[in-house]
Amino acid sequence: MNDTQALLERPTSDLPSASRNAWVLPSGLKPHAGGAPIGMPSRPEHGRAPELNACETQGHSMPFAEAFERWRCAMLHLRKDGGESIRRSMLKDVLPWIGDHPIGTLRREDIASVLHRIVERGSSRQAGCVLADIRQLLRWALREGLIDDDPSSGLHKNHYAGDGRVRSRALSLDEVEELGRKMNSAGLAAHIRTAIWLMLATGVRIGEVATARWQDINLDTRIWTIPAHLHHTGQAHSVSLSDFAVRHLRSATGHRRSPVWVFPSRDDSEPLSPKALGKQIRDRQRGTQIRGRSAATTMLLLSGGAWTPLDLRRTVAVLMGHLGIAPAVIASCLDQNIRGLTPQGSPMTNDSAECRDAFTRLGRYLEKLELSASAPQRLAA
Repeated sequence: MNDTQALLERPTSDLPSASRNAWVLPSGLKPHAGGAPIGMPSRPEHGRAPELNACETQGHSMPFAEAFERWRCAMLHLRKDGGESIRRSMLKDVLPWIGDHPIGTLRREDIASVLHRIVERGSSRQAGCVLADIRQLLRWALREGLIDDDPSSGLHKNHYAGDGRVRSRALSLDEVEELGRKMNSAGLAAHIRTAIWLMLATGVRIGEVATARWQDINLDTRIWTIPAHLHHTGQAHSVSLSDFAVRHLRSATGHRRSPVWVFPSRDDSEPLSPKALGKQIRDRQRGTQIRGRSAATTMLLLSGGAWTPLDLRRTVAVLMGHLGIAPAVIASCLDQNIRGLTPQGSPMTNDSAECRDAFTRLGRYLEKLELSASAPQRLAA
């Protein structure tokens, strides 16, 4: 086993133990020929890497693999998987080629060579993701004084990811009404329909709605606080709940099967798996039945084609735009950091007056669409 594998091929610990041992290097890691590893304190403070006590030359000679592991421990530990998915990607596509290379002498050509290998095997989209990960690492290394400049500058994702299709599907206004109508006859369980309406009313991701907990939802103050460890950014996110969202959540309380989870799994001890929720939607659009699964294989297929739960999040942005809500407010409601859309001055919070108003208007609009879907003849009269 080489030095890179010794550093990275170790089990991922739970967060408390990982935090205690974040800066303890594995015994298999040898100092790089250009200098001994930089001395580090026993644990990082405030999510930042410790101050570097060794000389600048030693920092520049740190192997890329060691710099990656320190970046992962310092900056990625708040992610749901503790940076495990990035670690696997790096171990497969990056570290075998440049893991032992001193980070301070890494060249643009070295990075480009790694990306070309990924593209050559037909994974151009993955090449773009790897470049984004490498760039984040190098920007951290630049701040910490491990490198003098960023060798990834000048490399652009589209040079390697090509014209890989980025999904941009959003349901039209007519399709949202069509979805409401089709859900009533698609054989979906009540809690699945509630989950879909809740995604449309709040713009939350499928994983966040699937793991929703009653303790995080206050139906009196109409605030749903998604805790940091359940939110993809690693930071808590507050969502204002409209009358429409509250009504659907109250309906869920009527058949509450778990004191913890809003959408429990079959045995009630765990939350509904995002994959299970996704399958309920996908099986009703695939066109052919899979053994043991729903026979209603086209019941959720819409006039604009197949859709996914992630498309509902984009649909929320489209609906809010249709209602005349400012792009900056939409970005804040969806917890997106969109360059050029954040107003000057104090940043807008997710439960600001503007966001509360936006969700209220969205809820009223969805209320009309749901009513139209369930009783079109009443509106026609």
